[in-house]
Amino acid sequence: MVGNTIFKEEETIALHPQKTSAKLPETAAQQASSHALFNCLIKEFALPQGLVQYCWPNDRDRLPVEITHASSHVVPLHVTMSDAAEFFVLVDRQSSIGTHYYLSHIYGKLPAGRWKQLDAELLAARLLSSCAQPGTPVNGELLKQIQASITLSEDIAAHIDATQPDPFADYAASEQNLWFGHPSHPAPKARLWPASAAIKKYSPEFAPAIQMHVLEVPVPGLKITTDRARPQDMLAGVADQTGCRAGYARISLHPVQAKQFLADPRTQALLANGSITDLGETGFKAQPTASIRTMYVDGHDYFIKGSLNVRITNCVRKNAWYELESAVLINAILGELTQTDPASTGGLNLIEEPASISWHPDDANEEDAIWFTEQTGAILRRNFCQGQKRDRHIVAATLFARDLDMQSNFDRFLERFDVKPSDGAKLAWFETYLEALVKPVLYLFYNHGIVLEPHLQNTVIAHEGGHPVQVLLRDYEGAKLTSDKGVNFLPADIHPKIRQSMEYDRKAGWARISYCLFVNNLGEAILAMSENAPALAQAMWHATRQKLKQISRELQVPTPELDQLIEDGMVACKTNFKVRLAAEADRKAGYVALVAPWSSEETQNA
Repeated sequence: MVGNTIFKEEETIALHPQKTSAKLPETAAQQASSHALFNCLIKEFALPQGLVQYCWPNDRDRLPVEITHASSHVVPLHVTMSDAAEFFVLVDRQSSIGTHYYLSHIYGKLPAGRWKQLDAELLAARLLSSCAQPGTPVNGELLKQIQASITLSEDIAAHIDATQPDPFADYAASEQNLWFGHPSHPAPKARLWPASAAIKKYSPEFAPAIQMHVLEVPVPGLKITTDRARPQDMLAGVADQTGCRAGYARISLHPVQAKQFLADPRTQALLANGSITDLGETGFKAQPTASIRTMYVDGHDYFIKGSLNVRITNCVRKNAWYELESAVLINAILGELTQTDPASTGGLNLIEEPASISWHPDDANEEDAIWFTEQTGAILRRNFCQGQKRDRHIVAATLFARDLDMQSNFDRFLERFDVKPSDGAKLAWFETYLEALVKPVLYLFYNHGIVLEPHLQNTVIAHEGGHPVQVLLRDYEGAKLTSDKGVNFLPADIHPKIRQSMEYDRKAGWARISYCLFVNNLGEAILAMSENAPALAQAMWHATRQKLKQISRELQVPTPELDQLIEDGMVACKTNFKVRLAAEADRKAGYVALVAPWSSEETQNA
């Protein structure tokens, strides 16, 4: 697609997502990138500011004839920005949280201009111009990130088209086949690798298997923080200790991280005087997961989540020293609760993160000690695939994502297990998933003041024959404790920085949960399951509201946020685009309020 040109649309626009030819994978990448950008516009700007109209523009006749003569079953979506720029697309439904299937290309019009079909690059330029604060220059750096994301998406699509991988062959495959990334992010595949790094060698979408880089370091300076685990077992979890010299230990790093670490003058000095030994890429054979820095080692007891000083989307993915401590601390809190009072956790299925490991020279000053700790730090996570069928676990983000034809993966997943994807079967599937996902998150928040981050990439589904039987939630270093209740779990002598990193006020905690559960996770899950059947989405959102009512009744503590959500129907949406538009760090991202789908449904059907 070339910007500023109107191409002929598909002959007939029916009620199914926009398709692309398998011979043109770059078209799929363009569409996925455009959809992600447009999702940002709708969720973060157009819906909160009342700029969306589900109607045709006044100059409908200036759009391509194939668009204007589309089926009456499609839904026109028209956005008029504050600078008078306009956007138009056909979708399959009205959505108060901005989750649609796109049934046409996206068109744009400048004031006094004409409608033009927008490719991803031109759409990005238009959005950055229209969404920027008045008088603020366009964020050129973000535009570069978006372009880099589009380019990598095109490379990924070409690889997928050539190799035809099965995203559900096993758990690792589901991690490595999240082809287009976050569906509501301006640059989901933006990665600032060092110039020396071979991108395809380390990017999970190209199905690489890499050797971990091993260093032998003195035991003095080695820090192993554990929760109910033997330090020697945890050390063996990060690297094979066979043949290690007495008084030394072996640790492993991501190969790209190792190159950066070894090139630093501080490390060079230690290599030169023999304090540490570089054993090269001789470690575990591992597969990078969707997060890029977390490694899956087949048959090994643990995932290894190491530091990676590479900017992925908007964050450098290193393990901060306080996160190495907080992950194990949260693990201990959750472990104690699931053992002593499991009912209060809502049936949480714990993915243990029993240890973190790092090293710094024993005589390093404070600044250097922190630097070495964050360069070498790793968190061990229990490998829940051990002893299970290889295809029993899947990442929710991949299950509810799209293929090269922009079709949902969900039906393909059901058909793999000979499950007929009828509306009834999907609704039953959803209700099981809903219970397993929502109940632990809300029980932990209200009973204990613990704030998990249940977005799609943190959600793992265990299934039997395609039917969900468990939901596992991970990434405990990102968990928070509310200032009114959760912080009571913390020891009195905890380091102030660790406490600060873990503490959330209640309002912020609820906003995170509201966004992750209802917009990021359930919103995309319902969209995927209701492909070609928008009415099914209404039944699923109705089931969601009923489940929330049930949980509110079951909890033996006040649930003011949940009660207000059920009655007033407002959910939080994270501003992934706004924060990058302002060139701020991801932690500065705020939230906008969107009308919950069950509330808007009632309004439409009143």
